Amino acid sequence: MNARDLLRRLWPYGVVAAAVLLVSRQWWNSGLLGGHSSFMDLMRQVVLDDAIRHGDIWPRFAEAFYANHGSLLFHFYAPLSYYITEIFMLVGAPSTVALKLAMAAGLLLSGVFMAMLARELFGDYAAACAGAAYVLAPYHLVDVLARHAFGEALAFAWLPLACWGILGAVRDGSAVRMIAGALGMAFLLLTHNITAMISAPVLALWWVYVSWRYGQRKLRGPLLGVCAGAGGLLLAAFFWIPAFSETNLIWSTESLTDEYFRYWQHFVYFKQFFKLFWGYGGSTLGPNDGMPFQLGLAHWALLAGSVAVFVKRREWRTPLAVCWIIVVGALFMAHFASAPIWRHIKHLAFVQFPWRFLVLAVFGASLAAGSVAQALRDAGGKRWGAVLALLAVMLAFPVYAPYTRSKHTLYIVAKDDWGHFHWQHYLDLARQPGYQLPEKLVTIAWIRANLVRATAREDFLPHAVLEIPTTPPERDVIAVAGEVLTVQALGPRHYAAEVDMSAPGPVALERFWYPGWEARVDGQWQKTIVYSAAGLTAVEVGTGRHRVEFNFDSTPLRQTASIISIITALALAVFAIVDRRVRR
Repeated sequence: MNARDLLRRLWPYGVVAAAVLLVSRQWWNSGLLGGHSSFMDLMRQVVLDDAIRHGDIWPRFAEAFYANHGSLLFHFYAPLSYYITEIFMLVGAPSTVALKLAMAAGLLLSGVFMAMLARELFGDYAAACAGAAYVLAPYHLVDVLARHAFGEALAFAWLPLACWGILGAVRDGSAVRMIAGALGMAFLLLTHNITAMISAPVLALWWVYVSWRYGQRKLRGPLLGVCAGAGGLLLAAFFWIPAFSETNLIWSTESLTDEYFRYWQHFVYFKQFFKLFWGYGGSTLGPNDGMPFQLGLAHWALLAGSVAVFVKRREWRTPLAVCWIIVVGALFMAHFASAPIWRHIKHLAFVQFPWRFLVLAVFGASLAAGSVAQALRDAGGKRWGAVLALLAVMLAFPVYAPYTRSKHTLYIVAKDDWGHFHWQHYLDLARQPGYQLPEKLVTIAWIRANLVRATAREDFLPHAVLEIPTTPPERDVIAVAGEVLTVQALGPRHYAAEVDMSAPGPVALERFWYPGWEARVDGQWQKTIVYSAAGLTAVEVGTGRHRVEFNFDSTPLRQTASIISIITALALAVFAIVDRRVRR
């Protein structure tokens, strides 16, 4: 391949990279991005990093939270975004910089995968236009810059990857593309539970479309598309099966769907889809929210242009119709008009915010926008076609550039609270004594010493926890009817104590009880119980001197789910190798 051919192949991804640079141009300092959840994401990352460095590769029970009493955050909350961040930390990046690198990587991957999908449907100019529009879409910028919705922001990348994989699997009968689709779906489940849930109908619609268009002659393609979906579910089984099966053991239903999180308080008004307002505030009842819910002026303009493309380009009518169905359906689900559906489908309450459906609207609108750029290139001839197409490609840059101003986070000493400041002010305030850099304050020792919650509410606390301890325990083990002689930490979530009991009674570990905690007394396995209103893990011990061990381990359900994921990964790899040899 010569330089000209290489440039022709790669230039749409250069446009995507330029869009990412526009968004991230003010990030490159040591500070933490400002956003509603940025400080929470930083604390989660510090806890995960400490666990991994101590050999706990997946801390289902993260001990540092709740004043060192533990949290089930990584058992229930999709963790992939934090593991991507951990890659940057393990090669030396500070936590705040690693979070920004992971966010930038998510932006880049989202644009690249969207460009790959649009290129196969429409062409090169469509790839550049759709990729840039997807990166710069206002709601995408809301997730990154206003909310710091880490998981949801990275989930933008996996939906086009899944669709690209399914397209190639069905159209070409490609096992490799089937695996790409499976990975896209698995990553979606492992990155953001809610986005995965609301994306399921879109992925099903996409499979129906590509099977109808390309799979009529051979059954192999549609079957590979089904395998992509099933493979994605099974690859992520190690996470979602235990999480889904054990939600009845935690406060999630009460915590995630009540008070501020009642979905009916967050429907979008029709005018807000068109309103060019930009802000960093929150979502409230009524039309005057502090954050924007616009689809975006450039997206609306290009969507209008796609109507003309629909009329002129007969071969593109079906994919454009699918894009429009996705856009209209997503906007409908975000609007008050969909309230009866929300009331009828009870699980939608866990979505919390109907405006989350803007993720799907942005996906459909960006893909349709790409067709306009390609149609202009094809219809305009060699000279003016390229000029007009490039104008469509670049439309999102000037329209959305004002929305890309970044905020950074500082700890305000006098208020004992976090503040988010625009980039220019942050640099000045960071030098003043009344403000503290988060990366200097938030250490694993600080998290253990304070009542740091893993989420904004008590979403993942076990039902047994009725009173939350406010201070760290003096000792990790307590003997109710005796004396604790020694306590030894044998490893992550593994403790041993020598106790001298004056009477039979419980010996308690200062960690919240949950299935998986096991105990041995003098080498014999004993059933763990709940002790006190704090819901601590305990075991009954008889009179005299004993050695008591506590360890958080797996359960049969979790082991089975992990085996399913491992077998699926091996089966996909073997199938791809064998299929390639047979087809050769």
